[in-house]
Amino acid sequence: MSAQALGRSVFVMACLAIGFAGGGAVAVEPAAFFKANCVDCHDADTRKGNLDLTALKADFSNVDLFPRWVKVYDRIESGQMPPKKKPRPPAGDVQAVTHWLHDSLIAAERARLDPQGRTAIRRLTRGEYENTVRDLLSIPGISLQAGLPDDGNVHGFDKNADALDISHVNMAKYIEAADSALDMAIATAPAPPTVLHERYSLASDYATRIILINGDAVLLKNKQPDPNFPPADDHTSRNLGELEKAGKFSVESSVGVFRHEDESFNPTFAHFATLYPGRYRLRASFFSFQWDKGTVLPSRGVEAARLSAVQLRENGRGTADGSRVLGYYDSPSLNSQVHEFETWLNYKETIGFNTASLAPVVNYTRKGKSMAFTGPGIASDWLEIEGPIHDIWPPQSHRVLFGDLPLTAFKPADHKDIHPPRRHVLKQEIIHAKNKPDPATGIWTVQSNEPTIDADRLLGAFLPKAFRRPVSVQIRKEYVDQVRERLAAGDTFETAMRWAYRAAMCSPDFLFHVEPGDALDDYGLACRVSYFLWNSMPDDALVQLAASHKLNDPAALAAQVDRMLGDPRSQRFVEDFVGQWLRLRHLAENDPDRKLYPEFSPYLQDSMRAETLAYFRELIDKDLDASHLVRSDFAMINEKLAKHYGIAGVSGPTIRRVALPPNCPRGAFITQAAILKITANGTTTSPVVRGAFVMGRILGQPPEPPPPNIPAIEPDVQGAKTIREQLDKHRSDPTCASCHSKIDPPGFALEAFDVIGGQRDRYRSIGGGDPAPRGAIDPFIGISFKLGPNVDASGMMPDGRKFGGIEEFQSLLAADTHLLLKNLTEQLAIYATGREIAFGDRDDIAAIVSAAEKHGGGVRTLLHALVQSRFFQTK
Repeated sequence: MSAQALGRSVFVMACLAIGFAGGGAVAVEPAAFFKANCVDCHDADTRKGNLDLTALKADFSNVDLFPRWVKVYDRIESGQMPPKKKPRPPAGDVQAVTHWLHDSLIAAERARLDPQGRTAIRRLTRGEYENTVRDLLSIPGISLQAGLPDDGNVHGFDKNADALDISHVNMAKYIEAADSALDMAIATAPAPPTVLHERYSLASDYATRIILINGDAVLLKNKQPDPNFPPADDHTSRNLGELEKAGKFSVESSVGVFRHEDESFNPTFAHFATLYPGRYRLRASFFSFQWDKGTVLPSRGVEAARLSAVQLRENGRGTADGSRVLGYYDSPSLNSQVHEFETWLNYKETIGFNTASLAPVVNYTRKGKSMAFTGPGIASDWLEIEGPIHDIWPPQSHRVLFGDLPLTAFKPADHKDIHPPRRHVLKQEIIHAKNKPDPATGIWTVQSNEPTIDADRLLGAFLPKAFRRPVSVQIRKEYVDQVRERLAAGDTFETAMRWAYRAAMCSPDFLFHVEPGDALDDYGLACRVSYFLWNSMPDDALVQLAASHKLNDPAALAAQVDRMLGDPRSQRFVEDFVGQWLRLRHLAENDPDRKLYPEFSPYLQDSMRAETLAYFRELIDKDLDASHLVRSDFAMINEKLAKHYGIAGVSGPTIRRVALPPNCPRGAFITQAAILKITANGTTTSPVVRGAFVMGRILGQPPEPPPPNIPAIEPDVQGAKTIREQLDKHRSDPTCASCHSKIDPPGFALEAFDVIGGQRDRYRSIGGGDPAPRGAIDPFIGISFKLGPNVDASGMMPDGRKFGGIEEFQSLLAADTHLLLKNLTEQLAIYATGREIAFGDRDDIAAIVSAAEKHGGGVRTLLHALVQSRFFQTK
């Protein structure tokens, strides 16, 4: 007997043994089925798809072989195997073999997974930790996750236990974070900080010198140039503080900024710098204008001004990595518009201003030429800041820790054997900031006449909230004993309680998701739904339902899901889930080539991100079906994106729902600029990268990794070859052809869009080609790229259906809402539970999809079906 024949005999016997022992008798022997329909192509000689069934042991308990048998099952069950060119086996035989494989795989998987539980114990992610501390201590804007080590990523998300290791480095950082949070939470004075209420102007700010050095500005009064303000080309060496003292301008003076060489340039109102972290109310006034060599004219439309919170260094300059955008604000033509909002500001943050919608242009580089310049500008009238704002004092954060115990003066003479409480002396470290700390009035601290009783009472309220479930008397006693030990060591009551609170915030009960048992109990369910939809701890309403054992009632749980989705905290879920599922977190990783894409700007990129988040929110709020993942009749856009997309009638920076014109492919995720930028490398596009993204993230059919001996395609920016021509050698290789038949169709369809999501008919080139028309590119931006070869966005689906371009491709995808809904279900399920979808979970996923489809298949309906499912409610 030959080696090959011997291998086949061993394979047949193994299949027979497994067939009768594992799954019982079947209508057709598995071995006979494989021999008749599979082994000819998948033996030791041919090994098509890199699969040799004669060497694949039918040992489903082997964790290395298990995934390969799952693939065999999937290929047969889906009808992909045997290939269409081969004779089709009888339907009864296919059903029998897939049933046998299904039962055998599930039995082996359960034997391996059931003893240990499906969801391993996992710690909070950095985002979950920060949100939990914010909600626990009522400090809504504290920034903590930047100081924690990065989380890993498994199955596309950071919530899996395998991605969340913990080390001594993590623990040291958690201790630091807990101390920072307690510092901010505990009140140290009997009265709140003095509320600052000041109005600032760029004209009276030290930072205005930066404007005049790096970009021109003019001082305007009553929408006309101020004759007392020297020409901008005169200012590069002047100290504007001297001009302010001379009465040349005041805080009521408007500064018109009409050019900036660096689009990330962010002049600041550096006479303000946050001393007390907290909630601040901001009011800002802007208008836009057209500058014509010293004459102020009506502007071209509504421009966009950007305000940012900028972390300052001691010299008053902002840090490059310490800026976060607060928003983009309408600046109408010559009519000042006042914008008011509240935001959280952290220590040493100031407010930055940027003319977001103005383009950096060639003649902007000629400094001091403002009087000869003609072009658009944005004026900042003033910025008004009020805060920190406290509704009560001591603040709620303090009351969470110390209840209604009073703050009393600590006099060292009266407490000779007691160490004073920890205090950080506040000082204004920014040399130009006007706001100063309140004068010191001694040391104030929380004191107790019955420290042990008060400690037991306070910890009895705090620990169940921090640990997200009831706490035993014994556990509470252990923490009270810590307080008693610290008091005996000479600490104040406040300091002793800090030790206990910090210990609690660094304990496994706080840092980890505690889910005892197989089925989640009431508190486990409350935590799972809250960390799903809020990325944080459950609130009082959820806890009360859990305590009364009513949360597991389907009607009560459904009501809570709707309540939670209507809460602003659900935006955390939108940002975190979309940020990972569609890789939106990586939007800023690749900067487009400036020669090829000169119209790109931070404002455009921020608009891209806002569109994708707003669109997913709209799918939830309107309960839209899964076809909207790939095709839509509306888009969530602002003026910047509308111009980028070639859509008329949209004005201003606000993202809003806009009905799309006929035959417009925009709106859905796969044609949004953010997704198209994420799937490009900043220079060129690749059908392989984009095709793999659509296959994996949208359709749930990730392609196999490429063979190691196949070289990657190098980008050709000279315009000599199209990407299709470069891919031909891959597609002609039989090893690559089967995968490329699936990857290339979505990739080819998305070739209709460039690196930054602009729709195109021809590729851009920095080599040969035709002169490029300006199109929607701002007239102040120089164009040096050329138009190269034509784009071919046509293709053929793996099943033979052809499409002529992106719109026909979208129609083909949108027709299979079941496939789209199934993948979205799986992505949400992985995110919500922190565990992968195992083979045995497929029936549960199918049940969730079916439940959603029975009620219209909307995204909100899907969220309800997932939360109500057995998969969600079990460990």
